[in-house]
Amino acid sequence: MSVTNHRVGEVVRQRLDSLSPAERRLARVLLASYPIAGLESVARFAERAGVSPPTVTRFITKLGFRGYPDFQEKLRHEVQSRLSSPLARYRDEPKPDSAVNHALEVAGHNLKATLDLLSERDVKEAVSLLADVRRRVMILGGRVSAPLARYLAGQLHLLRPGVDLVDAERTAPAQQLIDMRKTDILVVFDYRRYQSDTIEAARIAASRSCDVILFTDPWLSPASAFARQVLISSAETVGPFDSLVGAVAVVEAVIAAVLRELGPRAEARMQNLERLRGGGVIGGLESGGT
Repeated sequence: MSVTNHRVGEVVRQRLDSLSPAERRLARVLLASYPIAGLESVARFAERAGVSPPTVTRFITKLGFRGYPDFQEKLRHEVQSRLSSPLARYRDEPKPDSAVNHALEVAGHNLKATLDLLSERDVKEAVSLLADVRRRVMILGGRVSAPLARYLAGQLHLLRPGVDLVDAERTAPAQQLIDMRKTDILVVFDYRRYQSDTIEAARIAASRSCDVILFTDPWLSPASAFARQVLISSAETVGPFDSLVGAVAVVEAVIAAVLRELGPRAEARMQNLERLRGGGVIGGLESGGT
């Protein structure tokens, strides 16, 4: 994976298995305080991970950088992108002749880029977790991503029991996690500009030894420090707003994979729901409709 076309965090996560134990400590420190840890001096970065400065140099080289300054320059560019506002992106966005055609072209590019960004291992693990009907699943979205969370919750409810949507508008998400057990799963959606309450919810779930599955963008939500599986989608902008086309596609792909893994069990549940529906419409999560 080239560091030219990918965020540093993505490269680190993809290469974790190829790193030495000392290098993995550096990787975990970087991801836990991303990207701040990498913007400190070599000595401070090494001290955080309990390794020697030469280990930092080997780690940076293994990631594909020419040296520590090159590594930090890449991180500084990421910080600028993370903090850019929709208004700033709108001012910088070229004005195409056909806004509709341009938006559709960007959508197609996002789908292709998302395929390249996704970790196959993380996807398989996430699907396996979500298909384990013995485990309760709680799903949390943010201001922009709430519809994604609701969509995933609604579809999963059709396939398996034990699916709950964390309603961030009702009360603080962290308060709704008070009864989480270590066998529970928290699915978190968090895209730039990231939400502190969402990140805190991921931290609390991880502190209780729960599995945290994160859907995020290439800049990596700080919640990635607490997630065991991170599903990244391209978010190339259309006008001032990041695109959710890639994110929707990943959600639908995960739902399809969970259905395939559950097989007859999911089919039987859907048949039972159809009988309960009795030709009418069941409201809320049970409808699975628009």
